Formats: sequence, C-alpha cells, structure tokens
Amino acid sequence: MSGWGALYQQTQPRGQVPNGSETEQNRFANYLRAPSLSWYIIPVTIGRGPLKAYLIDSPAGLFLVDKTGKLTEKLLFPRNPGDAAIQLKQVQDGNLPESSSAFGRRLSELELETVTVDTEPLATLARSFVRGEIVQSENDPTISKLRNRLPSILVRLRIIESKDEYEQFVRDVSLELAKTAIAEVATKRDLYAIQTVRAIEDLDKILNLLAGRVREWYGLHFPELDRLVEKHDTYIRLVESLGSRESFTHDALTKLGIPQERATEISESAKKSSGAQISSPDLEWLQEVCRTVSELYGTREAAEKYTDKIMEEVAPNMTTVLGAVLSAKLISMAGGLENIAKMPASTLQVLGAEKALFRTIKTGARPPKHGIIFQYGPIHQSPKWLRGKIARAVAGKLAIAARMDAFGGENRGERLKASLEKKIVDLKGRYQGPPRHREHGKPWSQPSQEVQRDIHGGQRGKGTTGYAQPDSRDYRLRRGHRKDRR
Repeated sequence: MSGWGALYQQTQPRGQVPNGSETEQNRFANYLRAPSLSWYIIPVTIGRGPLKAYLIDSPAGLFLVDKTGKLTEKLLFPRNPGDAAIQLKQVQDGNLPESSSAFGRRLSELELETVTVDTEPLATLARSFVRGEIVQSENDPTISKLRNRLPSILVRLRIIESKDEYEQFVRDVSLELAKTAIAEVATKRDLYAIQTVRAIEDLDKILNLLAGRVREWYGLHFPELDRLVEKHDTYIRLVESLGSRESFTHDALTKLGIPQERATEISESAKKSSGAQISSPDLEWLQEVCRTVSELYGTREAAEKYTDKIMEEVAPNMTTVLGAVLSAKLISMAGGLENIAKMPASTLQVLGAEKALFRTIKTGARPPKHGIIFQYGPIHQSPKWLRGKIARAVAGKLAIAARMDAFGGENRGERLKASLEKKIVDLKGRYQGPPRHREHGKPWSQPSQEVQRDIHGGQRGKGTTGYAQPDSRDYRLRRGHRKDRR
C-alpha cells in the first residue's frame, strides 16, 4: 500500500521517531495505529505551538508550518482527487470542511502570536479559529519557500512516496477543480440571456440579407412596391400571400391589415407598374422563399419572448428600466451581469461606441455621447442636442439597476423608471431649442506689414514701436560660446 495509506499500515521504528522520551515515542506510535480516529486529521507535535506560523493550503491538505519548515498541525484531504477537490474548494471559499472540525479546534487551542497567509480565503478561515493576529501577505517570501519545500516535507514524513506522485495528484485535483468551476459558471442564468440575444442578433443579420434579396427579386416584377412598403416583414407577407401584382387589389390589401390610404396607393401603382411579367414557376419559388423568411420572423419573435422571460429572472431592474432585449445586449457586450454592475455610468453610456471613442483619443475628434443605449426610444426619438443629456441620465439609472440585480438588491425597477421619465421630461422642458453657437470674436485677418516686421524682429527705425524677438535657444548658446572663446 502506498501514499497516505502507508502512514497507517506501517509503524515507524522507534529509532526514527522524532526526539522525545521513550514514553512519548510509544504514545506517538500507538496514536498512528489507533483505528478509531479519523484517518485524515493527524496532529504531529505534542505540546505548545510556535508563536509565529504560516498557514498553507494545497491539494494534499492544510498545513500549519513554522519558519524552519516544521509541521505543527495538518489536515490531510482524501486521497481521491474528486473528494480532495471538493474540500479544497471549500477552503478556497474561506470555509473549513464540516468533517474537519477537530483541526479548527486544535488551531484555537494553540497560543499563536501571528499566523501569516497569502490569500484572502485563508485569512478568513484563520480568523475564525486562531486567537492571534492574522497577517495577509500575497508576496511573502517565506510562504513561497515553504510551498516549494512542501513536497519534500511530505516525502520525509512518509505521507507520499515521491514528488512525482505528489505532482500527479496535484494535476488530478486541479482538473477536478476546473470541471467544478466550469459547471458553476455554466449554471449562471445571465449566460443563457447572452446566448439568446446573440441568436436574435444573428437572426436580424440573416433576415436583413434575405429581405433585401426578396425585395430585389420581386422588384423585377413590381418595382414600385419597394418604395411603398418600408417594413421587411410586411413586404414579405404581401408577396407570400398575394403573389402576382394583379392580386394587389384594394380589398385584398385591407384584409391583410394595410391602411386604407396606403392600400389605395399600392393598388393604383400595381395597375400602372412598369415591371416585367413573372412566370408561375418563378413566382412559386419566390413565395416559398418568403414562407421560409416568415418562419424566421416567427422564430425571432419567440426568441424575444424567451428573452423577456429570462431577463425578468436575471435582471428585473434593468429590464424594467431599459427593456429586456436591450438590457441583454448590454450584458452580452460586458460579458456578464457582474461585469456590467462593476462599470461606472460613464462607461455604460458609451458601451458599444468603442471605435468612436478610440478615434477621439487618437485624432482629437468629438467624443461619442452614447453607445448601444441609443436604441432606447426616448434617446433616438429626441433632438440631437438632447440625446447626450438623456443618455447620461439613462446610464446613471442603469448603473444603479445593474448593481441591484447583480448583488441581490430588491426590485425597484418601477421607481427607477418613474424617476428616469421625470428626468427626461425635465430635460425636454429646460432645453427646448438647440444651444446657440459660441462667438469666438472677429475672423482672423493677416496683420499689416509693420506689425509683421515688428513680430519677426526687423530693424527699428524712426517711429517704430516693435521689438526684435529673442533668438532661438541654440543660437543664443552658440553666440555665448563664441563670446567666451573671444
């Protein structure tokens, strides 16, 4: 038997037991053979602990070590990589495994002056048991040396047989931790909202391409319809349902939901159309394409409903303030709900306008006033001089809503929305017209010859008031050097 099990099957010879009386040696050996104790919690030293120690975690367990590398207390994790990964994950979260309460009790009994750790979870864990001072130092050189010496210490204590065995065990535990982390990330609901809204964006691209193709295709037969019907879905629905332009009568158009005036205009244009005739097979194939595009529009509508549902669970405040689809797009750009909650309002305002922002930094052009939140109705429906002010107000409320959604705040979306709408009304009342351009004085004109002569340092004559400009620094230095040489 090898590894951790060898420590409990083989008894160390009396001559190799650490320094101590014969009674202490027998007691140490009998303790290792005791079957009633937990097999992975082993106190090593008996008596008073060191005044200063270092708490180190590893896939093998938790170790309290002094500066010389002597183990004072240790908690060994199970030999199975899966179980060891579970307990190590609890330690990395700042919690001691439930089955390891004896280890925490022994730590509390030690009279420690300071315990040094290199991570915040270990500091949290140590504060719950250690009476002394807890020092957190990420770059402590002693901890780095002890971590490097840890495999040799475990081999010397016969906990492991070799360093290669330890490295293989560390690799297996790391893989299990990676699998656990991936599983935890995959369970976040905001990732499903991100994938859904990206699917909607892909559908929009496909639908725009296909709608443009259908318009160009059917324009050979009825070119005037492209000007009279702006919406792609309405255009495709008319072609799918009516087919030939002779079928575009007033009654048929009104049955499909076209307004009376527009139906009259379309029917009159169909009678006077300059397009070519289309054969029956060509028209049937075009209508089949239109049916496929109509199904894609139905899929997009279903995706929007699913986005509304999932965003109500993930970010109810953001959804109330900005809408489900636009909120999901913002989360998608930021990479997650927590990421967008950590952004300031100024970043949220221009999120999606990175190219314009970088162009401003590079060329000095005017900075962007809004990014993707321009799709918010009150922004793009407002005059140009109001869009930046409304975008700033929207970004401020959105930052509050995102933080409440990400960090467990209550649902105050209606209050935030009402406050935002009041702010927008106030802005529209205060800025009813465009701002007046600033006057920068009279236009520049070329100075007179006398002024130019004075500026450029011409010779002063009678009646002149100008002064010669000083020479350049290099010329003055050279002139002074020539004077010194003389």
